[in-house]
Amino acid sequence: MLRKCCLLVGLVFLLNIVAISGAAAGVQAAPEVPVLCYHDIGNPRGNPYTVTKERLREHFEWLKTNGFQPISVEEYLKAKQGLAILPDKAVMLTFDDGYLSFYTDVYPLLKEYKYPAVLAVVTSWLQTEPPAGIGPLVTWEQMREMEQSGLVTIASHTHDLHRYVPANPDGDLGQAVSTFIYKDGSYESEASYRQRIAADLEITQRVISGHLGHPSRVLVWPYGEYTQIAIDEAYKKGFQLLFTLENNGATALHGELGVRRMIVYNNPAAEKIAPYVQTGKIQAPLRVGQLDIDLIYDASPQQMAENLETAIAYLRKAKINTVILQSFADEQGTGNIQELYFYTSAAPVKKDVLNHIIQRLHREKFQVYAWMPTLAGQWLLTGHPEDEVAAWDNKNKGWYRRATPFSPRVAAELKKVFRDLAAYNPIDGILFQDDLYLNDYEDFSPAAKAAFREKFNRELTPAALNDPQVRQEWINLKVQAMNKLTAELMDEVRRYRPQAKFARNIYPSAVLSPEAKAWLAQDYAEFLQLYDYTVIMCYPALEKVPKPERWLADLAKAALAYPGAAERTVFKLQAYDWEKKRWIAPAVLKKQVAILKENGAVNIGYYPLNIYSSKMAQLPF
Repeated sequence: MLRKCCLLVGLVFLLNIVAISGAAAGVQAAPEVPVLCYHDIGNPRGNPYTVTKERLREHFEWLKTNGFQPISVEEYLKAKQGLAILPDKAVMLTFDDGYLSFYTDVYPLLKEYKYPAVLAVVTSWLQTEPPAGIGPLVTWEQMREMEQSGLVTIASHTHDLHRYVPANPDGDLGQAVSTFIYKDGSYESEASYRQRIAADLEITQRVISGHLGHPSRVLVWPYGEYTQIAIDEAYKKGFQLLFTLENNGATALHGELGVRRMIVYNNPAAEKIAPYVQTGKIQAPLRVGQLDIDLIYDASPQQMAENLETAIAYLRKAKINTVILQSFADEQGTGNIQELYFYTSAAPVKKDVLNHIIQRLHREKFQVYAWMPTLAGQWLLTGHPEDEVAAWDNKNKGWYRRATPFSPRVAAELKKVFRDLAAYNPIDGILFQDDLYLNDYEDFSPAAKAAFREKFNRELTPAALNDPQVRQEWINLKVQAMNKLTAELMDEVRRYRPQAKFARNIYPSAVLSPEAKAWLAQDYAEFLQLYDYTVIMCYPALEKVPKPERWLADLAKAALAYPGAAERTVFKLQAYDWEKKRWIAPAVLKKQVAILKENGAVNIGYYPLNIYSSKMAQLPF
């Protein structure tokens, strides 16, 4: 049916400020607190993270005039523990890196307005010379004075993790907290990584205790980067509150990943920060492009570098903000995946280039999601033919050769792959390939038969499925098997990328036709609950619909009839006609986008991308 698939999700904000997020999925709803993240105070020329003292006063005055009440760490922790109720319009103020300007410019304003704030210091910078370009820093004597005022909480910004380390064979650098160091041809082990993080946090607490007389309760992750391992070690070292920098909202008090913050960027006027402070959110429509590494990869590093720059130029011109990046090799376009483009010990690797490409895209401010196969990984079936999805009528097997989601062995092998993907690549999220389906003739593999036997205490046969109730329950069991598999894979990814978001492809018939749950074992309503984004493959030419415009309108109406679906659904349009072997005309795409938007669509994407087009026309969004 499909050649490949997919796309989706993530955010690159086109405002002067970047929103930040990160509470644990499934955490009970709780009050939310907007948190502002400042850095240096002074002349912002040449440093977009610096704000003027006049601008900071303007922000403080705006907070006061509009009834916002900055709260202290103590107030926040009590509320988190259920021991206090926060004031209406609570907000937090944080300042990173420990610049001297905090003492000379910020502290007097805090006293004037009686506002509490958090100051995060990198303890190694206070023991030796800070890195080049870092201005004068506060002294321990000044910190003791400010702490004694009751207005300032001193936080650790780690001891020596506010830096970059080697991240891949191509020489790119990754942030020290979230990167497994690449050295001498291999990646750092998990045990070594954990020991490195734990040792740093131990040192920073010892230094702070030596100068302030007590350890810090607050840890601010450098660049907002962290892993679940780092979080675990931070709590072991006595930190009670962790600050992050992520994407899209205020923090829920009971989230254990950390307190989400918004960076104050480009010396913004008060009205620029107002939307975040007032709502805790900054929303930006997703403008998604799904990109094949197959089009970029070349055995010649020089040629590959040129190809990558060509792709980036196209992405910029197309006004894309989120890239769904192919993580596997599929040059023949079969969808039956033989090799991967990242280091893993659990599957064949064509070349370890995914990390490098993501790093390059990140430098251009794109969010990057790894487009990942699951059941169609052919290595899963090597030596295990019994785990292949089987149909009771072999003529009606699906269009991908897949491993069964009912096999515990298959799940265990996939967890290893997704573990390596997340550990060694700075992904912002995952898009699950459209190989996660079972048609109405499937699955009759031994593992599926065993699951059926356990559920119904009878053998799985075509005749058994003639019972309507049994058939419906079996359909639900197939849906649950694939949902459970993705849930386990998401948990594996979150261990190394707790902030990652997840999207899954869905076939349009599963949205348009209630009967399609039986045809594909996909349930759109459940997708909306399980994943951050559901990506509908809106391919009129591939589906051979007689009236594409009406079909798209009906599809959008059906999808967006669910509450909240507009923000959680991406409509991915077909940019190439595989049957006629030609690109869809821009005018046609423009009309299709207009129809989708008229019917409420917010997030739009395209696959494939014509990155070598000489015209490089902006995609219609």
